[in-house]
Amino acid sequence: MKICMLATSFPRFKRDTAGIFIYNLSQRLSDKQGIKIEIISPHDYGSESSECWGKIRIHRFPYFYPLRYQRLCYGAGILQNMKSNILATIQLPSFILADILYSLHIIKKGNFDIVHAHWSLPQGLVGILCKMIFKVPCITTIHGSDIYGLKSPLLTWLNSMVIKHSDVCTANSKATAGEAREISGRKDIEIIPMGVGDTFLFEKPLDPEVIKGIRAQLGLDGRVVLFVGRLIDLKGVDYLIKAIPSVLNRCPDTKVLLVGSGPRKDYLMNLSNELCLRNRVMFVDKVSQEELLKFYSIATIFVLPSIVNDKGETEGFGVVLLEAMASRVPVVGTNVGGIPDIISDGKTGLLARQKDPDDLADKITRLLTDDNIRRRVVENGFRYVKENFSCEVVAERFMEIYQEVTLRKSPKLVK
Repeated sequence: MKICMLATSFPRFKRDTAGIFIYNLSQRLSDKQGIKIEIISPHDYGSESSECWGKIRIHRFPYFYPLRYQRLCYGAGILQNMKSNILATIQLPSFILADILYSLHIIKKGNFDIVHAHWSLPQGLVGILCKMIFKVPCITTIHGSDIYGLKSPLLTWLNSMVIKHSDVCTANSKATAGEAREISGRKDIEIIPMGVGDTFLFEKPLDPEVIKGIRAQLGLDGRVVLFVGRLIDLKGVDYLIKAIPSVLNRCPDTKVLLVGSGPRKDYLMNLSNELCLRNRVMFVDKVSQEELLKFYSIATIFVLPSIVNDKGETEGFGVVLLEAMASRVPVVGTNVGGIPDIISDGKTGLLARQKDPDDLADKITRLLTDDNIRRRVVENGFRYVKENFSCEVVAERFMEIYQEVTLRKSPKLVK
């Protein structure tokens, strides 16, 4: 079976974390007998136009020249890049045209059995176009930003058309699926989350002396509250920073480690200074998957304080929560988007109200000070992730869909 995956984000080099969950899925699928995977994703300056990673063939399409001025994709993501960079906005038409033409070219000559589009717009639209022209089944996976962040009447209508005309439509959480059902009227949307990489589930814990050395290198000698993600408004990091003075009243040795980059970094650094937290909040730029393991290993707890922003955008799922839980780190998240699919309050983590620094501080303090709760959510969380969100579990669910779709396309094979 030959599958072409369309994605607006995919690792540009071996240690890159952009779209890493799609790479993890592709890698696990490609290990299965008779499965061939090819990826079509945007080019970025310095990345290869075409290459193979193991059994995965990757095609990257350029969308603006000179290549070094490509600004639309990667970094903070397409929507955020368009908000902060006029050049990124200007590149949208050429991106869509290049995406369509390149995908048509690859799929025409590739003789694929299935096109699997990640994100309904624009990739799902491209997948539906390929379905109409080449009669190849199209599966569309919705990740959240393609629904929550695209609210105009035209984009909502396009999303609806993609969802309705996909052979199968999947969503990464109950919340995302509910939003997709509401705009399209389609009821049979499958909920299949993205999985957590085997690196987090099966890697041996770091030696205590190594952890001690990492802490010393970073100047961390007490409790560590960790956040990993893009520094954009919907991640709600400002509410985490505002919660820290209350946390320090009960846990004065606490420091916050913010790992990631984005357009709100300067604002968040200024906010930390205004609250006299300069020596309590540390910023670390985006790191590789391997380096992330080190940060999870030194964390006392992990916090994802996401919000629903003024435009209705929110957290589609929250793969970083899975990574933390797989690394046996207790987690706190807010009750928005797909986060409640991962955190069962009091069992696999603690849920806080969004945009409420006092409630967030209370939940953080509980995990920092109550050993019994911390042990319970760590063990429950690890088991829950291993049983439901490993790459193998997710790959098997997609394999079932692929087989169902190909049999539906070729009924003569069914006895």
